[in-house]
Amino acid sequence: MPIRSLFSVRHVALGLALAGAFTVADAADFTGRGVFNFKSDSGCPFGPLAADDDCNRLALDDADTHAVLDSAAHTIRFTNTHSYGEKTIVGDVLLQGSGQTRSGQRVPLTFHALLSRSGTDWSVSSHAHTPVGDEFSDIRIDPYQVVVNDGNAERVVLTPAQIGEALAKPSLTARLANVLVQVEDNRTGGAKDADITIGLGLSKASKSVARARFHAPAAKGHELAEAMRQGNWTLELQALSGKIPRQVVQRDLFLYGLESQSLLQPLLQRGFRKNEKLVLGAINGKGYVRYDGQQREFAGADAAARAFLQDSFIGLVLGWQQQHQQPPQATAAKANGR
Repeated sequence: MPIRSLFSVRHVALGLALAGAFTVADAADFTGRGVFNFKSDSGCPFGPLAADDDCNRLALDDADTHAVLDSAAHTIRFTNTHSYGEKTIVGDVLLQGSGQTRSGQRVPLTFHALLSRSGTDWSVSSHAHTPVGDEFSDIRIDPYQVVVNDGNAERVVLTPAQIGEALAKPSLTARLANVLVQVEDNRTGGAKDADITIGLGLSKASKSVARARFHAPAAKGHELAEAMRQGNWTLELQALSGKIPRQVVQRDLFLYGLESQSLLQPLLQRGFRKNEKLVLGAINGKGYVRYDGQQREFAGADAAARAFLQDSFIGLVLGWQQQHQQPPQATAAKANGR
């Protein structure tokens, strides 16, 4: 019965990012390629940007992957019996929470785990998203464990304790994985709009790969959700390198409800070329997508942008910067699979 309840699903259909809902007692089954949102009891990064606090995410990348989410037992169980010829991402889990910095400020924290299959073997990689570089205490996040099953046996691949450890020192986790993302604040001359450059590598040897901007005039001192409801905003992503992996671009288009947009098919097939821009926005409430010098109406622009601001590392930094005037410190996170 479709009511606004504990779980919602985000699919791409006819170029729109759709939202539905399912009512269940304690568990929900998910099958087939799609992006599914469920309630975070620990809150969401930007409050009402997500309806009913449905800002935790579970994604299934292909039809061979099945997942069961048991909210009462705080367990997410993935099953896949297919054999893959090469390492392939088959799903992910994204949990939203918050932590306290050493100065006492509470900031949003996101835990993101990618689940892959190679042959019949499972592997998992995980990382934290944070808008500021720091170490965190008093971490609040739903205590889920993640279990995988290959049809013969199952094993726990992530525990609440492991998730908490990754969030407590996200920069250390990224350093151990040898994948650092640097953030540069581009605002000058009193500019207020969120504007960042993303670089990969250690700070002195970092290579710029992307620039992101978020313009929402009504967001000055107000909630992002309310600002976007005003109907005039833009979210712009620009590639500063032609070497952003095509698989990363393809997965982002899938996650944020954009892969069926006909205008974006060249981007889906070959990835970004250097200096290309992808823009989502709205004028007087009417959504649009712009790419390669062309602009088309897109009713799903608002849903896609909200998901990006909450779920992606870049979006988290943009949203935080839009609401806080101090420049963000350099921070670290995993670079792929956002």
